[in-house]
Amino acid sequence: MGPVRAALVVLLAAVAVVASGCVAIPTDSSPQPLKTFERRPDTKPLPKPNATMDPEALVYAFLKATADPTAAHTSARAFLTPENAARWDDRGDSAVVSNVNVLLDSRTDTTATVRVVGDNTASLKVNGQLLPATGRVESTIKLARSNVGWRIDGPLPPGVLIDRTQFEATYRLVTLYFTDQSQSRLIGDPRWFYIGQTGPGSVVARLLAGPSLDLARSTASAIPTGTQLGTVAVREGGGVRIDLRRAGSPAPEVRSLIAAQLVWTLNSVDAPAPYAITLDGEPLLPDRPDGIAVADVQRHSPTASSSSVDALDVISNGRYHNVVDGRLVPIAGNLNDGDQVRSASVSSDRTRIAAVRGPRPTAGAPAQPAPPGGARPQLVTGLYGGAVQPLATGASITRPSFGAGNDVWAVLDGRPTRWSMGEGGLHTSVADTAALTAVAQGPISDLQVSPDGVRVALIVGGQVLFAVIVDRDDGQVELAYPRFAAYNIGNRAVALDWASPTTLVIARDVTETPVTQVPVSGLSAAGLVSGNLAPPVHAVAANLSSTYVGDSRGVLTLSTSTSTRDQTWVDVSAARGADMIPVLP
Repeated sequence: MGPVRAALVVLLAAVAVVASGCVAIPTDSSPQPLKTFERRPDTKPLPKPNATMDPEALVYAFLKATADPTAAHTSARAFLTPENAARWDDRGDSAVVSNVNVLLDSRTDTTATVRVVGDNTASLKVNGQLLPATGRVESTIKLARSNVGWRIDGPLPPGVLIDRTQFEATYRLVTLYFTDQSQSRLIGDPRWFYIGQTGPGSVVARLLAGPSLDLARSTASAIPTGTQLGTVAVREGGGVRIDLRRAGSPAPEVRSLIAAQLVWTLNSVDAPAPYAITLDGEPLLPDRPDGIAVADVQRHSPTASSSSVDALDVISNGRYHNVVDGRLVPIAGNLNDGDQVRSASVSSDRTRIAAVRGPRPTAGAPAQPAPPGGARPQLVTGLYGGAVQPLATGASITRPSFGAGNDVWAVLDGRPTRWSMGEGGLHTSVADTAALTAVAQGPISDLQVSPDGVRVALIVGGQVLFAVIVDRDDGQVELAYPRFAAYNIGNRAVALDWASPTTLVIARDVTETPVTQVPVSGLSAAGLVSGNLAPPVHAVAANLSSTYVGDSRGVLTLSTSTSTRDQTWVDVSAARGADMIPVLP
């Protein structure tokens, strides 16, 4: 939180109340396909002040007009007296507020005082990043009446309040694409743009400005430092022409990555293709002088690391099974020796598996330490369908997760740990969690790495957090920049899985909307249909097209690639039973 935003919170007397037990997730939501998180804004004009507005109506309209940041919030300043408009400091982050009430405290023929009360749900950073927030917002606003009607006359605190409904109607989600540190794959950085500022020039300019603060230490860019944006124009016959200047002479492979960053970013905002991109007047890709299409950079697809094929596996009664022709077939290899498989993860290419073996806890219960002298759980890994070897033994081990380069992650005896192969063999790194524990306290019962290998999602004391994996110069790995995933999830989460690099699916120990989706873009959680589920839901597995859960009856599936409202969860006939755990690559 920056100093301006901090001042705003103080001056608005926001009381930080984390509503951990009270969540506002709709109980009748239709399935949420991943694309629905990319909201399309409304084109209705913003309100303008008029002489017929009473004080309450004028302040309501002002909070809607603040959504337009153009020209230092000119639209919103029209609701202020000229003197007040000149001194209002609108710089810094904005608070996105829901359930806004404007209450009249006092009124005469020429003056009025109102109170604005609402729920702080997010902070919109100046770079367009949206971060969930909590707390109550309350502000007293004074108005004066003149021959043009009521206007806000009293001083306003620094910063901006935006009505959440207006934000959702007038802002659009755009994903900027950077690369990982090794410049081998694209990493999405979701940002929000006001509808009037979503042109290709504005989007590329923000891409050139670099990643969000939380991704700066974990990502890179193939676009050379110092590159400047030249002309941007819509081409006759279709497409966009973009000229980058002072970019030097990148090597062919670097040019291919530059093209991928630009094309996937522009595709995110639906800018018309093809994209004729030049470096100092010369085609970025010499073999594509007339323009670059998405198909030309498909090998750098940002979802390439995410599975869209339902290669479902199931853990049942301590054994790991493939689902083949409607029946459970034990996996080949030695994984099932002893019938003690408790949890498992499969790499995205389905070539490797990691699993925890040991005495099985109660379904849905978090990992518990082994009793003194008792058998201890063991983390194993190996080729999928082949032999597995032990990685670690501990009193408690959470479900494993594959990270970048098939690194294996798990929480071993309460400590997030990474096992990776490098020069000299296997390296074990215990993550620095100082930043994490400053945000949330409690046991970590699940940790899953995003398909692009940059973020993690964790359940800490039942609450869901996002964090970023940072490999520090001193050789340590750190879980940095933690934040709550959404303001309306609560503290009853029991399992989670990534459906895509930017979308998480969560299972909660509740009867209403036990399964929810939440994006990393800052939007609130959206509930999936729940009418025919049989809670408690104790496990979840997701990919780009489907979500699988384990409830009290067995494994069920729901397509999340469509938004048909009358969809229901469908039984997986081969996997019926209360202890079933679905697993996807």
